[in-house]
Amino acid sequence: MTTKYPITVTLKGGETVELRPLQASDEQLLIEFFRDLPRESTEFLKDDVKDPAVVQRFVRQADPERVWAIVALAGGKVVGDATLHTDHVGWRRHVGEIRVVVASGFHKKRLATTMIHELVNQASSRELRKLEAQILDSQVHARTAFERLGFREEARLKDHAMDLDGRLHDLVIMTNTVDDLWRKMEDMISDMEIARDGY
Repeated sequence: MTTKYPITVTLKGGETVELRPLQASDEQLLIEFFRDLPRESTEFLKDDVKDPAVVQRFVRQADPERVWAIVALAGGKVVGDATLHTDHVGWRRHVGEIRVVVASGFHKKRLATTMIHELVNQASSRELRKLEAQILDSQVHARTAFERLGFREEARLKDHAMDLDGRLHDLVIMTNTVDDLWRKMEDMISDMEIARDGY
């Protein structure tokens, strides 16, 4: 099914957010979103998103065929960012990598779950078969969230990542099939009774 964006989503607790693909005009909003995130929310990301130049480059060089990005907006501000990274050729062309970050004020409101649902929908429409998430061994809450969605640890690379303080961490690669994720997400969305306008 092709989603018609934007869509309005009611989260746990009754707050509403608008979800839509990232646009060039979102550059400053995205810079402010990452600027305002607490250090612990960004120190394990692959890129230094606290640097406005990094965010500018991401937005200005965006290629939705390779990196499909969706943002959540509330009160005129970005409160969530999620991306699906894909390769069109080679031996990983059936695999997508997902990354999700939400503002601290929207934790435990199922915004991340809702955004992952949109990534799974996009992965299905692109006929991907498998999704992976890369996290560090210290990201216990992220691991629990992905396990709740059916992801399982498939590989662990010892001391493969270094945090901002120079500490080494194992990189954990968690995976699940798109079909299994689709079934799991549909059940969760149904249980959550999320209101989706224009979907």
